[in-house]
Amino acid sequence: MRLLSLKLDGRYKGLKNQYFDFHCTQGNIVALIGLNGSGKSQLLELIAEAFAFLERTQRSDFKVKAPLGFGFELTYQLGGTTEHSAGSAGMECGSPLAVAGGNSNPRFKVTLGQASKEPKAFIWLADTWSEIRIEELELPFIVGYSSGQNENLQRSFMKNAVQYFEVQRIRLKRRKALAGKLEDFQHAEINRQYLDKYPHIFSPTEGEAFEQDGYLALREADTPISRAIYLDYDSAGLMLACLAVLPVDDVEHFLSEVTFKHPTRITLQYDFRGGVAEEDAIRDIRMLMRIAGESSFNPIGREATSSQYDTYELEYLAGQITLDLTNQNVAADLRESNYGDPITLFRRLYKLQQLGVKNLQYALRLQLQKDNFLGTVKKPLKTKLPLSITELVLSDGNDRTVCLDDLSDGEAQLIEVLATARIFSAERTLFLFDEPETHLNPSWRTYFHNHLSKAMVLSGDSEGQAQVFLSTHSPFMVSSLKKEDVLLFERDESGQIQMQPIGSQTYGASFEVLIKNHFGLQSLISQTVVEEIREQLKQGDVQALRWIHENLGMSPEKAYLVRKLSQ
Repeated sequence: MRLLSLKLDGRYKGLKNQYFDFHCTQGNIVALIGLNGSGKSQLLELIAEAFAFLERTQRSDFKVKAPLGFGFELTYQLGGTTEHSAGSAGMECGSPLAVAGGNSNPRFKVTLGQASKEPKAFIWLADTWSEIRIEELELPFIVGYSSGQNENLQRSFMKNAVQYFEVQRIRLKRRKALAGKLEDFQHAEINRQYLDKYPHIFSPTEGEAFEQDGYLALREADTPISRAIYLDYDSAGLMLACLAVLPVDDVEHFLSEVTFKHPTRITLQYDFRGGVAEEDAIRDIRMLMRIAGESSFNPIGREATSSQYDTYELEYLAGQITLDLTNQNVAADLRESNYGDPITLFRRLYKLQQLGVKNLQYALRLQLQKDNFLGTVKKPLKTKLPLSITELVLSDGNDRTVCLDDLSDGEAQLIEVLATARIFSAERTLFLFDEPETHLNPSWRTYFHNHLSKAMVLSGDSEGQAQVFLSTHSPFMVSSLKKEDVLLFERDESGQIQMQPIGSQTYGASFEVLIKNHFGLQSLISQTVVEEIREQLKQGDVQALRWIHENLGMSPEKAYLVRKLSQ
């Protein structure tokens, strides 16, 4: 995955009618730098909004109700070959994608007018853009993370999460309506009502099956989770739990800096008493129960009633499942049941957790169903969810263990970001990280680029790599990147946000040079001390020199002042 350009038509917050060119970037990690309020985070939000909107327009079970309020032109390139090719299901004869074996390293362009709800999609073939159906457009995963209080980045992710929840809510409502003893005509009437009201979710059976049964049966396909994944407190725990599916040596390699990194015990709590659950998710809970073993399940609350059992096929609608990964049989069964793929396990757990959208205030859910809603989202922390991790114990690979909640903020941030990069970089993924290293100590910040690069799964083709766009105030990160992969954000005299490449080479540049040139500092010592030095200089050179010797620690600034005042 490689983002090539984004052209904004209209205004998004402080961004207006701008073209962001990323063709010059060379690596798979791109840093956005600039002073606070310079627009770095707004660009990440804009990218997330664009891709989330495209997914909503593409999916038949999601609904687009209004234009975004701005238009855009987005170009990106994916690695490998197109998923659609000649002979694929639904492939139209004459489509540019109807190529035997698919198209290699496909480059896509999407355009959307300011007042439009229908984007146009294109693929680059034979030195020209050829239009394709929006359903044929291939989208990457978008994985977002913000370490601060910037809740705006998660807004676009939550819009799609609300859409997923609404589909599951409606499906469960229909299942409950069909429960119990019904005459055939009652059954058919309920199905007809749901088909008429929600044609984007349900479809009738076809051909002879429909002639025989009429509305007695509707087709109801599995609803996959959104391709927009946001890493918050709850989903981060799921991400770390999925490390259990990876080989131990792999985890040891990319998390070498972290002491406690191997999941040894995972306690999952599910709760379907809220009323919304998806059939596949229920099967996944039964799978986890089987893997853990009967003795590792603790029920919560009363046994399910007969009608509840008919709906969920679970004896208890809530309970705790403990996976003891020190038991080799449990660990092996967990890996085998998820095909040795951590993303498979994550999807299973995350789709259940997404149903926690029900706990959002109803008014906020309504706002998030509006495509042009650009307000701040206040997601409750540690709220009651259909699935949560109540305990995650990590080991150092020997005998020492610690609970995830007992790690320092820096340890938790590093392991969460790197685990996310490792798990999702195996797919076509664009990571949008807003200051992912704020809690790290200076030593870890110095090595953060190296750790992140090591966590990324590489393919033989550089175009097949996932890509990271991250905002940062760290000169340590910038010094690890070539200038082509560092983009500077500034506001001009009119307050307009501007993005431009860095002029001078950043790779290997000293932190002092980077701080002074690109982070707005003229001195490397505290401004409190600078002000005090100025006050002392007013007392005369002799007094100032004495005060400097007695009070200041070692620094280039002190050496300069002593030399200057001693002349």
